Amino acid sequence: MTRSRNTIKADSLPHRLRRVKAALLAVSLTLTGILLIMLNSWLSTLSLGDWSWLHALPLGELGGTLFGAGFLGTLFEYSFRKDQEAATTRQFRQIIHDEAPAMRDAVIEGFRFNTDDLERIATPKLLDELAVNSLGMRFGDTAFGREVYGDIKHQAITAEERWYDARVDATLGIPRVRSIAPNPFFDLLVRWEYTVVPKHRFRKFAVVSDRQRYDQMVAERGETSVWFKPSGTGLDVTDEASFALVEFSVNGSSVSIERTADTHSQIYTVDIGEDIVTAQQPVVMSFTYRSRLRRDGHMVHFDVDRPTKGFELELNYQDAGIAKMKLVDFISSTRRARVSEAPDVAGVKKYTMSYDGWVLPRAGVAFVWILEDESLDKSVQAHETQEGAAQTASKKRGRENGSARSAKTA
Repeated sequence: MTRSRNTIKADSLPHRLRRVKAALLAVSLTLTGILLIMLNSWLSTLSLGDWSWLHALPLGELGGTLFGAGFLGTLFEYSFRKDQEAATTRQFRQIIHDEAPAMRDAVIEGFRFNTDDLERIATPKLLDELAVNSLGMRFGDTAFGREVYGDIKHQAITAEERWYDARVDATLGIPRVRSIAPNPFFDLLVRWEYTVVPKHRFRKFAVVSDRQRYDQMVAERGETSVWFKPSGTGLDVTDEASFALVEFSVNGSSVSIERTADTHSQIYTVDIGEDIVTAQQPVVMSFTYRSRLRRDGHMVHFDVDRPTKGFELELNYQDAGIAKMKLVDFISSTRRARVSEAPDVAGVKKYTMSYDGWVLPRAGVAFVWILEDESLDKSVQAHETQEGAAQTASKKRGRENGSARSAKTA
């Protein structure tokens, strides 16, 4: 292998050019020296008259010097150069071998504290391999480290935008209808506000009833936020009463909204402007949407679309006819979210949840509830059960007392 490398090096174009240049220089010096010696011998036989001062020039000595330099240079080039190169190569390799640990430590320390150096030479593939190997070594399980990093990469690294200081204000209530029959639906009004450096000129909001299309749009992410409303719930996904984007603003300025719909979905699109994207500066975005959901569904969830640093949510349900509400968060972290439930004083019913760390996509918060009429039905049923048990016990005691009196009379 070493001999092969030396052969490749010796046959390389720069090396061949250098050898040719050295050979030409040596030949040129030799020929120049010979010519000067010949010229000196020729001039010494001539009577030059006024040009006799040429005899004083040391042409012979100069020619001999050049001839010797050229001859020795040629001899050195073809006799000693290979040995010198081999010795230099051995010396260089010995230095590299001796200093390899120090150089390795210096490179690692440089990459550890100065990411600019690593950024200049690293490719995405190299960074992925470094991360996988590091996690595998840290966990003591290469396969586990690879899977963990793959999940993190899919959720966080592939996301083009990152949100900061996201706040969600939601209100759950019963819509007013002209009917004496109980309304089976809730109206949900939600407002999102967050800080972001926009990467897309267009922002889209989609609601679909086809599960396959929903999964596809969730996997693509990009500029679209998507909600799934299955068919068969009494809600038409193409109806604006089922879902509607009410407002969208950038830094407090409203942006116009365009709506399109087909048989299985409706999509709302806003154009924030190319100048905001090219500026690459943080802006405050907010959007408000209205959605309808079934009361007997007993659950509503709020999902996070992008990696989000700092998340706060408040749900108000004081006019929703809900007896009990429970919050369940799906945030994977060692730090617990701060959750508070306002006491039912003066009709105020709300839940507040906040989290200061990073929330990854597909995480979020779910609320589950029990309706007041369901709680009342259970209370009535329990009361009737208690009354039935009491009557049964009373009859049993009556029979026992009658049997006791009969036995006493006998």
